[in-house]
Amino acid sequence: MEDSNTPDLRPGTEAQSEPFPDVIEQIHRELQRLDMPCTCKEQLDRTIIAIETWRTLKLQRDLTGNIETEYAQMVSGISFLSDLALLSRKPLTAQEMLDHAESLKFLADMADRCARRLTELARISGKT
Repeated sequence: MEDSNTPDLRPGTEAQSEPFPDVIEQIHRELQRLDMPCTCKEQLDRTIIAIETWRTLKLQRDLTGNIETEYAQMVSGISFLSDLALLSRKPLTAQEMLDHAESLKFLADMADRCARRLTELARISGKT
């Protein structure tokens, strides 16, 4: 169900929302060795910053879309479980209970994914 363009949100793989200062410095050192004009360095800095800004905006858009989709799926899943509210008055069969247990596990996994995406969205949104 994951979108192949969805950023990887496992711990430790969060996307950087700022340019990598060490990369910029390394590029500047290489440019100095090539004896290029300062305007090239400034243009390169602006380009790197523009690319990072675009990447951050795309990541925000992707995360927001995924969160909205998963939220809608969770709402649908919870409505499927509505008969659990009447469990004492309308007993379920063993198979129905097992089905609901699996649905709850699925929803818990989805809620965890959604929470991680919200955390990542908060992290990158706080830097823009």
